[in-house]
Amino acid sequence: EQRWLSEQWPGYLNGVNFGGLFVIEDWMFWRHSPPYDNATLHLQPKPYDQHAWSQALLASGRQRAFEIFECHMRRFVGDEELDALAEFGINAVRIPVGYWLFDDEALYPGDEWVAAMSGTPPYGVNPDGYVTPGTLPLSDLVVKLHNRNMKVIIDMHANPGCSSGHQSHAGILCEPAAPNLWAGEAHEGISGGYRVRRADDGKTWADVAWKIALARVVPWIKFIDGIAPGTVVAYEMVNEPDSPPVPAFDASEEALRGMTLVLGKQVLAALGSLASQVRVAMSTGVADGNHYSAQQMAEDYRRADYAGLKQSYVSDLHHYFSWNGCILGHDFSVQCACEANLPGAGLERAGEDKPWTTLQDAGIFEEGWSFFIGEWSAGLGTTLKCHGNMPSPDSVGAVWRAQKWNFLSQYLHYRGKAEAGESAFLGDFYWSVRAGHNWNPDPAVCRGPSSAVDYLDIDTWDWSLLRLVKLGLARKLSELGFAPGALAARRASVCSGSFPARCDWLGPAPPTLPPVPEPEAAPAAPAHLWAPPPVG
Repeated sequence: EQRWLSEQWPGYLNGVNFGGLFVIEDWMFWRHSPPYDNATLHLQPKPYDQHAWSQALLASGRQRAFEIFECHMRRFVGDEELDALAEFGINAVRIPVGYWLFDDEALYPGDEWVAAMSGTPPYGVNPDGYVTPGTLPLSDLVVKLHNRNMKVIIDMHANPGCSSGHQSHAGILCEPAAPNLWAGEAHEGISGGYRVRRADDGKTWADVAWKIALARVVPWIKFIDGIAPGTVVAYEMVNEPDSPPVPAFDASEEALRGMTLVLGKQVLAALGSLASQVRVAMSTGVADGNHYSAQQMAEDYRRADYAGLKQSYVSDLHHYFSWNGCILGHDFSVQCACEANLPGAGLERAGEDKPWTTLQDAGIFEEGWSFFIGEWSAGLGTTLKCHGNMPSPDSVGAVWRAQKWNFLSQYLHYRGKAEAGESAFLGDFYWSVRAGHNWNPDPAVCRGPSSAVDYLDIDTWDWSLLRLVKLGLARKLSELGFAPGALAARRASVCSGSFPARCDWLGPAPPTLPPVPEPEAAPAAPAHLWAPPPVG
């Protein structure tokens, strides 16, 4: 299948996210019945994060903590799952990571480590309270992906100090106020009362983030490229910064630009010759940022500072129908899912996709600036009430096929726009590879029923690509007849129909998909008051 993809869709990244592996997201591990155990990720349906997991692990004893951690790192997505993904045709993986994987005692010698990196394998507890194994398991994973012909995007999902309030994907459920990544000195801790052991030496959380990026991540990329050449193709410095509805109040335009375009330029310089292979990915908020919008980013792309980086910068857009979009009356429209944001389709607005439509309307993709869909899902929270609070297999399969048809159509539309005749649309990455609600990293067990086809035990099973594949709801693109010359002919069968949604509404449903007003012209960019932090 990978060979068929490379022949029919050259350069297209048919991807998946490895969410829940290196950064715990609470909802992925929730259980609806006991027994509960925070240390082994048998979680009650309530807020939880990577920091809380580290504390629960340490409370169970240091040696057991490291054994549980080792099981999770090595087996949550094991060889069996990797082989299944390769057979299905996955040729790219976006790996969400936390900064603590790249932290070490030498980064800031004045900071106090709770437990030093020692032993085999080397585990430690960094000054902010995170258990870290270093980069060894990440390196091992990249080599395994390389051996299965898969490319890799490294996504810094969780940054020092916390980049997004009330979001477990940020590594810690911080408050949307300083001190955080955007403001405050590191020794002050993290908003929400989280204390740290950082030296009072004047460094900000942004300083730590920049130093992690330039003094740790970039050297690691160079190292791993020597072992798995050509595998890492992009590095994303921050994930979904400044996302509504809970913005970081301190995330100024200058700070957000600094963690994306400005830092990206420094990363490219540090990569040296590898900059021709490894792009830097620019993330926006899911529903557009509060302080640095997609419109401002589009204008920045065209500024003299960045205009020459068209082949090096790539926009990461996240595309979800789970909360909104494509609902007409009380029905979800499959046609809308096929046509959403597709140039020329006529139905170009869908729910929370303002960053996508804004960048599209600005014309930057037509000019050859590249983009990919870094996260998407067939999960539809708006339909759960219509069939017993569980996903419907029929609707899940229909939405998966419709969105894949859309993404391949995007590839065809933008083909020839980028350098050397390539498509400006690079591909898409499903969120996520598997669910974790029945995963058991207890060292005595260290397994989960990943081969099970019983899906009636959790209402988020449709967010697991492996589950969709096992159920036959996600199929190989070759089996669907999704070749470039045949894609248009498949439209009628793939892009028709609807199914009930929002069944919990009383009375007539208000119309959705209203016309989205054109974005107002943004004022001239102010002088950059935010200076890049030093790296030394």
